[in-house]
Amino acid sequence: MTTIGQSTKSEAERIPIAEMSGVYKIFKQKKIEVMALRGIDLKIYPGELIVIMGPSGSGKTTLLNCLCGIERPNAGSVKIKGMEITKLRDEGIQKLLQEEIGIVFQSFNLIQSLTAGGNVELPMVVLGKLSKSERRTRVGELLKKVGLENRQHHRPSTLSGGEKQRLSIAMAFANDPSIVIADEPTANVDSVSAENIMRVFQEFMASNPNKALLIVTHDPALRKIADYTLVIRDGQFVRRIEKTTSLSSESEYENALMGTSNVTDLSKSRSSPLISNIIQKANFPYFNDISLCPNCHSTNIVKKLDFQNSFCQILENKLLQRAALFCRECNELSFITVISGDLDKLKIKREMIK
Repeated sequence: MTTIGQSTKSEAERIPIAEMSGVYKIFKQKKIEVMALRGIDLKIYPGELIVIMGPSGSGKTTLLNCLCGIERPNAGSVKIKGMEITKLRDEGIQKLLQEEIGIVFQSFNLIQSLTAGGNVELPMVVLGKLSKSERRTRVGELLKKVGLENRQHHRPSTLSGGEKQRLSIAMAFANDPSIVIADEPTANVDSVSAENIMRVFQEFMASNPNKALLIVTHDPALRKIADYTLVIRDGQFVRRIEKTTSLSSESEYENALMGTSNVTDLSKSRSSPLISNIIQKANFPYFNDISLCPNCHSTNIVKKLDFQNSFCQILENKLLQRAALFCRECNELSFITVISGDLDKLKIKREMIK
């Protein structure tokens, strides 16, 4: 099994900060089960800045949640600094998030009743390792790094979108974590603020060579600060775009995402007895049997197999594919894993056509 995220040095010489191996995650929505991740392999080494890109519903947020321990995978291994976190209890996950992982939330996740300085200091108070004077000193240092030293006593409601995002970055750095994970850090800010955020990330990596940064985004601009970019679709990495790959336009970048540029193709099937057992237990519905919206149970739905960005997997003589389901009543769009047909029946139909 090939592992994503290789380094210039051998793996024996470097220990990854974070590692995912054969990670599968299946969600159940009412009677429908969705395969959100399927066989994710990832190694993140000290000093690496990695960007993950993919369309909505591709598994980006689920991947982050599994890496942080917020979600537990159905199968596979997740390690932070060599510690298997899938076996930790909730208390252990909470301690891990406080000490080793910093998270930059897309929605900022700021406490409105606290000042900017109070928001940055809060994670340190919860961890309880620094004295009050040490916390105040570190707050000042962090706010200066993100360019908010003059906003220390301002509350979030008085800050711009870009300032709120930079404040959330300072919060993620507060407890000196081993890895910082950013979820769509430029989604809610203007282009100037996005450039400032990228500068903060670059300076963080330059001054912290033993740490790592993982960014999940829709923004192609963030790719220029990454060591490499991974493209995810249908819960699986399909492309790796190196920093040296020259993409001067949006159309060229789109070509890279679709695999027509000089990038590494990572698409491959993954299987093992354990994974097959996990998938076999999942109650994936037949495409033709879906008649209700999984959210509001309305019958006013439109369903279609996703042939453009779909995956196919054969399991026990059945063909698994991704389907898109849109409800005209609640206006919800769902992507679900379905059985599109039995191979024996499909073979018979093909022979009849011949």
